[in-house]
Amino acid sequence: MKRQTLSTMKRLKVFEKAGGRCHICSQRIQAGQVWEVEHVRPLALHGKDDESNMAPAHVLCHSGKTADDVAAIARAKRRKAKHIGIKKASTFPKLPPGYRFDWRTRRPVKIGGGVVRRDA
Repeated sequence: MKRQTLSTMKRLKVFEKAGGRCHICSQRIQAGQVWEVEHVRPLALHGKDDESNMAPAHVLCHSGKTADDVAAIARAKRRKAKHIGIKKASTFPKLPPGYRFDWRTRRPVKIGGGVVRRDA
């Protein structure tokens, strides 16, 4: 879904609706201070892309919240995949029965001894 572009008038409307305060730290945004329009509920977590889901935020406050949002979005994606039944791909190939992986030598070892050759 493509995000809508915000005109100057929409930015002003969002700013005035919040009373000129950062919605994250609740401090007043001073004249000339850099601020951004932020989605209160991230779009990836089913937030709307309209003015009802937007609020002004200081740049530093916004970057901190965005970092938290990224973690929440990743967690939601993992939960959804688990709910659907998608299993995480294994990074190691399956070993044949009777073998284990020796982490010191970093290769598969037969439980009775000996080393498995991968080129065979």
